[in-house]
Amino acid sequence: LGGWSRSASMSGLHVDTTPFLPAAGKKGGSLHETAAACFVEEERPPTPEHIRRFRKSYMKQPGKRTQHWGLENDPPPRPSEFTYGTPGMKSRGVDGLMGSHAEPTSMQAYQQMRAETIYETSKKEQLGKTLNRHYEWPKQIVQDEEFRFGVKGSKEKVTAIEVILPSDAPSLNVTEEQKEMYKLSHYAYEPGEQKSRKYNWQKAGIDPVTHVFGAVAEIDYKDGVAKAINPDLEYESKVQPTEFMPKSVADFKKVRQDELGKVKNLGLGRHPVPPDYTYGISYKRADDWGAKECIQGNYTEEEQLPDPDLGRSLRRGCAPDEVLVSERTFGVPNVRNDIKPPKFQSVADSKNYGNEPGAKALLYPQPYATRGVYEEDFLKKYPKGELCDIAISAGFCDTMDEFDRVRRSELTLIYSHSLKSFTALLSGVHLKWCQRR
Repeated sequence: LGGWSRSASMSGLHVDTTPFLPAAGKKGGSLHETAAACFVEEERPPTPEHIRRFRKSYMKQPGKRTQHWGLENDPPPRPSEFTYGTPGMKSRGVDGLMGSHAEPTSMQAYQQMRAETIYETSKKEQLGKTLNRHYEWPKQIVQDEEFRFGVKGSKEKVTAIEVILPSDAPSLNVTEEQKEMYKLSHYAYEPGEQKSRKYNWQKAGIDPVTHVFGAVAEIDYKDGVAKAINPDLEYESKVQPTEFMPKSVADFKKVRQDELGKVKNLGLGRHPVPPDYTYGISYKRADDWGAKECIQGNYTEEEQLPDPDLGRSLRRGCAPDEVLVSERTFGVPNVRNDIKPPKFQSVADSKNYGNEPGAKALLYPQPYATRGVYEEDFLKKYPKGELCDIAISAGFCDTMDEFDRVRRSELTLIYSHSLKSFTALLSGVHLKWCQRR
């Protein structure tokens, strides 16, 4: 019956259903139910050999290499024969790559030579030879094999940049006057340099270093992140901070842990500095512009006004400033009234000295203009003899006695030598004679 035990009883046969438990009052026959036997761990059964080799991929053993289970049945590789990657063809080297083309035949070489001889450079500058310029060198250069052109440099180490562009070159020494000229012509300001518009800050009572334009913010945004995370910092001077832990724990954290926005308490006492004192060097100086000034600007109303030279050219010509006025007219006038006309004008002289007729004279010509006699000729003063000849030739007078009689009239003292005045005088005399008759 295997694990079954039998016991005699009054009622016959009895089957023990728990044979592994000792019966009460009966000495057990097992020898391994002691305290020492309970503390001794039984050894685990070993893994079979045909399964152990497939467990090396995830059961890592100290001092042994982890191997994939698919390589267990493969033979171990030999170091001399084992190579990673795919074998490729061996390169022919640089010589084979550069000279991989086939060598030309004799006919191809001859054709190439004939094709190159047609160029003038092939005759003067042959391949592998220096161009001979037929210079007649001095005997000193020809006889001295160690002759070198140029100036021998010093033994000191001098870099090429100092030789080509020395630091003390005149082109690098730019004066302040030249810088101001480049600022005016090319706007060549230095990096980070503020453009000076020459505003009068003292007149407006503004200090450009400390003055801030715009409205002043009423909210203090200092330590904004710290106050948002820990609201008790905002009301530190008004109300007591909220405590969610015993005072002993809070005091312990105040000493051992860092407080947000405060210097760590090292137990050295308070330093003799104000509460708002900040250690370290400030990254911003008082006279420097910050991000706010760079973005929003810091300009007065006078600075925002346009420049006085707005619209004017910065390129000045050869003429001085005193002649650049709107009243002056440049060029040569058509009528040369500024110079004295010559006494006898040449035929080749085409200048108009103001004695030529204008547009009115051309539209409304004078009565005797076709004969070459103009109004100026009538107003011109003539001597007595010449005036008498003109009057007799024109038929104004018959004889010289009649001319003298007219001339001795009452108006003679006023009009003495003009032809027009004489004709007016003659008309007045004739009118008197007619009235007498």
